Amino acid sequence: MQSWIELIKALIRPFIICWGFVIYGVCVINAMVIPDLLAALIAAAIIEYFGERAVIRLRTPSTTVDTKGA
Repeated sequence: MQSWIELIKALIRPFIICWGFVIYGVCVINAMVIPDLLAALIAAAIIEYFGERAVIRLRTPSTTVDTKGA
């Protein structure tokens, strides 16, 4: 069941983000008032996406990279 949830999130999230930014851009270009629900949708998608990435990054052990050479 968890794999289905991840699949749905992977398919739906980019569509919502792209659609939201397109509508947001149209509102900005046409100097229209941006609906509160649209602004909340975009903010929630961005926070959820980057928040999930941050959690994954914090959970994985970090490795140090020797940049000075051998």
